[in-house]
Amino acid sequence: MSLQQFVVDNRLELIRRAREKVARRASPRPTEAEAEQGVPLFLSQLAQALDDEQERNPEQKASRGPLPKNANIGRGAALHGQTLRQFGFTIDQVVHDYGDVCQAVTELADELHAPITVTEFHTLNWCLDNAIARAVTSWNAERDKTHEEGLDQLDLSLLNLVSTATASFEALRSGRVGIGGATAEVVQRCLVEMRSLLSGRKRG
Repeated sequence: MSLQQFVVDNRLELIRRAREKVARRASPRPTEAEAEQGVPLFLSQLAQALDDEQERNPEQKASRGPLPKNANIGRGAALHGQTLRQFGFTIDQVVHDYGDVCQAVTELADELHAPITVTEFHTLNWCLDNAIARAVTSWNAERDKTHEEGLDQLDLSLLNLVSTATASFEALRSGRVGIGGATAEVVQRCLVEMRSLLSGRKRG
């Protein structure tokens, strides 16, 4: 059985397990609408990405290059990060949300003795990496719309960049995603933007 079919066949159990992991952590209670756009949407997009990967030729699979499609994972994750911010979730909780899904998939696959190929695991990590990167960036953008008392715009921008870089780095350090993907690029972009802002302040 392919991982794509495994995700489709065990969709409800994977959703249950992921939500159970979320419930164990202290966090705001999401609405039903948020719950539907989070884990279930990601699983649907993951299944589509795995299906896309199966259609690639052997040379493309061996290269482990970017997938031909992202199955709207970036767009869905961006909306998820934005919504979680509106409900009061911290940026760390956003990262953990996607980590819980990945853990649920690997745990259930191990329990049911459903092997995950190297290519499938690469696709799973690719989807997770892109989802975390877009969700964290979107969470930060939503926060940027609010005003932190006592902070001017420059300080607020720096605070948001540090927060985004920190959450992305934690995802890297936890081993959920690799250092060569989209989440690592978020860290790099934040550092470049912080240096630019601080250089501008020094010149001013």
